[in-house]
Amino acid sequence: KATWNELTTTLQSDIAADVTKNVFYWSRVAVIVAQGSGMHRSVEGSQLSQADKRLWKRIWWTLFTRDRSVAVALGRPVTINIEDSDVEMVSEDDFYDDEPDRPAEYAPNPIHVQFFINYVKLCEIMGLVLSQQYSVASKMRRNNALDLTHSDMALADWLQNCPPEVRWEPQRHHFWSALLHSNY
Repeated sequence: KATWNELTTTLQSDIAADVTKNVFYWSRVAVIVAQGSGMHRSVEGSQLSQADKRLWKRIWWTLFTRDRSVAVALGRPVTINIEDSDVEMVSEDDFYDDEPDRPAEYAPNPIHVQFFINYVKLCEIMGLVLSQQYSVASKMRRNNALDLTHSDMALADWLQNCPPEVRWEPQRHHFWSALLHSNY
């Protein structure tokens, strides 16, 4: 006959094993730590070096994309409310780690840069779709057809403006364009 301590210890170890495998949990932890460090706020006027400002921005937008992709994949709510952030949209310049007195050791790969920038834009639309179509609040609104049209237009605009370097074309098989468009 199992004692109460044995049962709770077994249950706690099972829960701990699940937590370590749970991408939703760890993504939330990363966002909470980043927000606690102020990464959700613009650092343009800060004393950070230009390289650190760019790095913070890339980290923030990486967490943003992870938050959206995990929410879509697992059917969970997003952690990041974009209205609580004033970090500027990531740009090509944010991938250069050079300083005036120290040039970058490696130049960024332009395809990787375009992939990430366009993935961030796509994740913004994912958040829009999640809030307009799948949130609890969306069930109470009456304008679902209008919201759906807006989401559809945002996706069409994204596809139309996707740069050729990362645009999927069936006759040209390219890993990064395939990965980007598999999320589309």
